[in-house]
Amino acid sequence: MEALSSMLCKARSEGLFKGLQTPNNGPVISHLFYADDALVLGEWDRVDVKNVVRCLRIFYICSGLKINLQKSNIYGMGVDNGVVSDMAKVIGCKADSVPLNYLGITVGSNMNKINNWAPIFEIFDKRLSMWKAKTLSIGGGLR
Repeated sequence: MEALSSMLCKARSEGLFKGLQTPNNGPVISHLFYADDALVLGEWDRVDVKNVVRCLRIFYICSGLKINLQKSNIYGMGVDNGVVSDMAKVIGCKADSVPLNYLGITVGSNMNKINNWAPIFEIFDKRLSMWKAKTLSIGGGLR
C-alpha cells in the first residue's frame, strides 16, 4: 500500500489528478488507506478519474496485486447520479450515492444535524467502556 500511496502522491504532484483541499490552507488529501481498503478523493473530473484508474493499473503491473474494480464503488458528491453511472460504466465499477458508510462512519451526511453524530458517539462510547473495564481495578472501586 505504501507503493500505491507513493504513486498516487506522484500523480497528484504531476497534476494528473487533484485531491481535496482542506480548509484554512490545510493539506491536500488525495487518498486514505486502512489495511487493504482504499479511498481516493478528488474533484469530479472525467480525466482525473481515468488517471486514477491508470495509476491502479500501473500498480497492478508493477506489484501483481490486482484491484478488483467490479467490487469498487464510485461516488460523486454534488454530481448528478446519471453522470456518476456513466463514469462507472467507463471504468468498470459500481455507481453509488452519498451518504456512504466507510469503516463504520457515515460520510457525506449533514453533520450539522445531531442525530448524524450518533454512530460516532456509539463507537467512542463502546471503546471507552471496554478501556475502562480493562483499566479499573476491583480494589479501587467504590462500594
